[in-house]
Formats: sequence, C-alpha cells, structure tokens
Amino acid sequence: MTLNRIKYIISSALFSVISLNAVQSQAGVDGSPFDGLYIGVATTKTTFESSFTHLARTDLTDPFNNPLISQYSNNNTQDILHKNSYGGGIQVGYGLNYGPIFFGAEAALIIDKGNTTFNDGTYDVKLSKSNTLDVNLRTGYTVANKVLIYGLVGFSGVNLKSTGLDERLDNGRDFNERITALRYGGGVEVSIFENIAARLEYTQTKMGDAVVLDNADQFTFKPKTSRIMFSLVLHMY
Repeated sequence: MTLNRIKYIISSALFSVISLNAVQSQAGVDGSPFDGLYIGVATTKTTFESSFTHLARTDLTDPFNNPLISQYSNNNTQDILHKNSYGGGIQVGYGLNYGPIFFGAEAALIIDKGNTTFNDGTYDVKLSKSNTLDVNLRTGYTVANKVLIYGLVGFSGVNLKSTGLDERLDNGRDFNERITALRYGGGVEVSIFENIAARLEYTQTKMGDAVVLDNADQFTFKPKTSRIMFSLVLHMY
C-alpha cells in the first residue's frame, strides 16, 4: 500500500467524520471539551533503532574465467550505536463524542532527527530520520468530561537518509526515501482550560525494510521507532 493511498484513506475517514458532525449539534454543546476541530503543537523524544544486514556477493568462475555461480555472505553488524532525538511538530484533527465514547482522526508533521550508526567490520554506515508525516484514527473514553483516555492506530511516512553508502553508489544518488510505517499507541488528554487541553502520548512505529543496492552488494535496514510526545491542543469551538 503506497503512502498516497494511505493518505487518501485517512483523509476520507476524516472527511466522513466531519460530514457526520455537520448534522449533529455544534461541538462542545454537550459539555465535552474534546469535540470538534483542533490544532496542536507538540514536543517529542524519539528512540530510533534499526537492524542492519550486508549481503556481499562473490562471483565464482571456472579455470577459463567463465561464470559459474554467485555466492552471498551475510556480514552481520558488529557495532550499533543508537542516538535518541528531541523534536517537535504540529497536529490537526477532528473529534466526536457520543456520550463518553470518543472517535477522532488526526494528521501531524513531526521533525525529529534520530539516527543509528552501524559497523560491519568494513563499512561505517549511519541511517538517519529527518521528519515524519503521521495520519491516524483515535478512539477512547472520556471521564467526567475532563479526561480522555485513548488508543490510536495509523500510518506514518518516515523520511530516511544514509551516510557512508552514498559515496559508494555508482549512480551518484544519495539514499533518501520516505518509508511507509504502521503506527500504534495510546495516550491521555486532559482539559486544563475552557478550550485548551494537554496531552501525553506514547507510540511505536514499525517501518518497512529499506534496501540499498551497491553493484552486487545489498544493504538492508529494518528500522523502528518509539516516541513520547507532549502536546498543547487548542479546540476550535
């Protein structure tokens, strides 16, 4: 599933939620501080980790230098160094309460530059993330119209870059790709003023493999992240 398709699905869900609310009472009328459109600013601490596999190909020939078979050897990583990052971003979303039950959809842009450095005995490679585009659906339960406890699931588009391989690629292009990832987690949001809430959230992200080909060699990354995020949210009612 491509990132554009994921964005379309989540955007359609968000539009449906907004359309449904158009025939309901105005946000906040029932006393819930989590109804309606909202925007937020966030600060994050992100742990970025990845495994690393280097498959090196050796071509075997006969005495007359004719190709026979190709063998691959797996050079496992010897040294891994993870670096956490602090960042921030913006959020926009829409929420609906049906009694104590909450439903919502949200999108966010987060800048957080974690990285992982590898050494397989031959090469030093650093894999970095520069920004994340998140889209997710939330559902939860409100307590006393002041506290929202929720879970979420969605997708992220994580921008990955590498150093240490770029100068080895014959085509001269840097490795710089946006990888689609599954995102899930939960949090708690507390109304602190009439239309302002504070939110604390924990999520994990499982990304697809990132593969870099260098002639006969193949480098495969399997990245994942965990994130703690604190947000101040302004509800627009």
